[in-house]
Amino acid sequence: MSTEAKTVSVVIPYLNEEEALPVLYERTCKAFEALPEEVEFLFIDDGSRDGSFEWVYKTAQSDPRVKYIKLSRNFGHQAAITAGMAHASGDAVVTIDADLQDPPETIPDLVAKWKEGFEVVHAVRTTRKGETGLKKFFAFAFYRIFKKITEVDMVSDSGDFRLLDRKAAAAISQLREHHRYMRGLASWIGFKQGSVLYDRDPRYAGEKKYTFKQSFVLALNAIASFSGTPLRLIFYLGGWICALSLAGCIAAWIYHAHYGHPKHIGTVTLAFATLFITGLQMFCIGIIGQYLRRVFDEIKDRPLYLVQSDNLPPSR
Repeated sequence: MSTEAKTVSVVIPYLNEEEALPVLYERTCKAFEALPEEVEFLFIDDGSRDGSFEWVYKTAQSDPRVKYIKLSRNFGHQAAITAGMAHASGDAVVTIDADLQDPPETIPDLVAKWKEGFEVVHAVRTTRKGETGLKKFFAFAFYRIFKKITEVDMVSDSGDFRLLDRKAAAAISQLREHHRYMRGLASWIGFKQGSVLYDRDPRYAGEKKYTFKQSFVLALNAIASFSGTPLRLIFYLGGWICALSLAGCIAAWIYHAHYGHPKHIGTVTLAFATLFITGLQMFCIGIIGQYLRRVFDEIKDRPLYLVQSDNLPPSR
């Protein structure tokens, strides 16, 4: 890699983070003081309703390194990352959340790995401070299950804090699917991938933006986008139920032929069997529906996001 000074774009999607943004900005500036690379800040406002955008706008007036994109509404964290990555102009792009759980002091480590020749550098969490044991368990389980049922060799315990070389960032920007899982896409594109370890801090201020429901939806998007295993499981499950039902019928016929049939036992068994099969059918149809929903959204081909205002050069 050339020794001439390069630019690293730091993409910061945010939603109602007016308390954390100034601190993140200051800490990131300090992190780059020891680096020869220049920094470009690209703040992506994902429909904030507090004073976050006002702070970004004022900062951009005094610091030409600060760029911003204000989306027309809340399109979601993954879409906001996509917008920033598509418009960043640096030789490398770092994506980092605004809540300061991912410390900007780790960015020099990502840059150092990039200079070694790695084109995608994941920041891997060794500890997750400020998170409940239940959330840690579900996160641990999801990453392991995801790797088992997909063909994507995603780095476990990595979030959306990573560095991508310009080529890798351009490759992801070409992928326009609507139900996005950026962590999976970053691994799917290939290129030379590496990782650095860091300790994840508690949220600096405000309320967490990802509820359990939103985390569940993100996990569902990840699995449906990268794996056909749930559909195969339906096929296997249906086959086993057919086989077990046939075996049960034969066993019931043999029992009835030898010992008679207790009063009302057939009605109760039939009722529970009907409820079980009905519930199973609804569950399987629901899985299929999740895939059909994604096909429907892709066919509509709506834009991933809409920009209300920005301060980017016209050439971008």
